[in-house]
This record gives sequence, C-alpha cells and structure tokens, in this order.
Amino acid sequence: MKKLAFSIVALILLFVAIPVFAHDDGHTCPHSGATITDLSNCVAHAGTVGHIDNAGVLQGLQAKLAAASNAYDRGQISVAINNLKAFINLVEAQAGKHIDATHAGHMIHHAQHVIDALS
Repeated sequence: MKKLAFSIVALILLFVAIPVFAHDDGHTCPHSGATITDLSNCVAHAGTVGHIDNAGVLQGLQAKLAAASNAYDRGQISVAINNLKAFINLVEAQAGKHIDATHAGHMIHHAQHVIDALS
C-alpha cells in the first residue's frame, strides 16, 4: 500500500514538474510589438521573474519609460526617443550587475525596435 501511494505521488510530481522544466527561462517577454507599453511590460516581467534584482534600478527603468510614454502622448517624439536612449544607457550600466546580462540584451534590442518604430 505504501509503495502504491509513493508511486502515485511520484507520478503526480513528475507530471507537475515536466511543464516547469519545459518552460522557458524567463528571458522571453510577453509582448506583441514595438511599443513603449510593450517594453514597459517587458521590464515589469523582468522584475517579476528576478532578472532585475534591485528595486531602485527597476524604478529607474520604469521612470524612463513613463517619461518616454508621456512625451509620446504629447507628440514629442524626439523627447520620447531621448528617454528611450536614456533607458538603454541605464540597462547597459546595470547589465551583469543588477540586470541579468541576457535579459539586458533583450531589453536593449527591444528598446531599439521601439526607437526604430518611432523614428
């Protein structure tokens, strides 16, 4: 009876663990396009999964994206682009420190796509 119970528990754990191991490593952000909102969601995702390990850095990145979004909403495209460039500079400065290097590369690439879309 104990062996049967152990086997059932082992099978349940196996079927629960397989999707966890098969899941991506968190470096893929849930976004659909090259917008400031998508980039902001990417940053939030990075903070949630631990690719950004410092609340101040996360807040700084979000502040730069909020400034870019506000500028865009006012029709100040060049100001929005400058804020996105400042975002890239902060990511580069924190890559490998408080931002996982792989995810930093993704965020820089993503930010450049947003800049290209706005240009």
